[in-house]
Amino acid sequence: MDSVAASEIVKTLYLLGAALAIGLGAVGAGIGIGMAGGAACEGMGRQPKMTSELFRSMLIGQAAASTPPTFALVVAILLLFGNIQGATLIQGFAALGAGISIGAAAFASGVGSSLPVAWACEAIARQPHLRRPFMTLMLLGQAVSQTPVIFALMISFMLIFLPAKPDAGFVEFVAVLSAGICMGFGAMGPSVGSGIAAESAIIGIRHHRNPEACVGLLTRVMLLGQAVAQSTSIYALVISLVLVMLV
Repeated sequence: MDSVAASEIVKTLYLLGAALAIGLGAVGAGIGIGMAGGAACEGMGRQPKMTSELFRSMLIGQAAASTPPTFALVVAILLLFGNIQGATLIQGFAALGAGISIGAAAFASGVGSSLPVAWACEAIARQPHLRRPFMTLMLLGQAVSQTPVIFALMISFMLIFLPAKPDAGFVEFVAVLSAGICMGFGAMGPSVGSGIAAESAIIGIRHHRNPEACVGLLTRVMLLGQAVAQSTSIYALVISLVLVMLV
């Protein structure tokens, strides 16, 4: 392949990777943060006296939900302003894989980590005396639901800083691209599932006849369910690492 044509293809792959990283990464968090804001507004309308508490809870939850797109932004900046000059074709495919990895993971993590925020705001408005356990469940749920995006960030960094291999062939190109796809899509289910578990725990406490008595039980069940859900992201991480090591 002509060196000039190869260089243009590499630059194109880097640009596509950056676009997919922040393009996908911003969608999920944007939707989720809007859902949290809407729930807070409804709660303020129902309980005007809780306006300051709901506003504070909303901001804390939205700040935590903004973490995944921040990771995606870091990857996009590295791809745009990194040392593209002299990069080989395999590094271009690795850049595209890095963008897919963090983009897909950040999309799902943004949604998943926002689900408990919306329900926490709604629950606090209905039962203000339980705002502490609701906030605790919200933050725990957000932390766990963002674990897969950290795995995806690690894979993205490994792909971005992949050594140049001028003699790499088609199999190596597919391997690095597949590593990004594997981790990105493998992170989506666990992120959303963990968010659903957290919001369901908040709903369960809100509807329980004796809410104070069930907080500990539902927290333990939530964490157990999230742990099992997160195991699938670990499977994706292992396969992604194997694919990177094949190069």
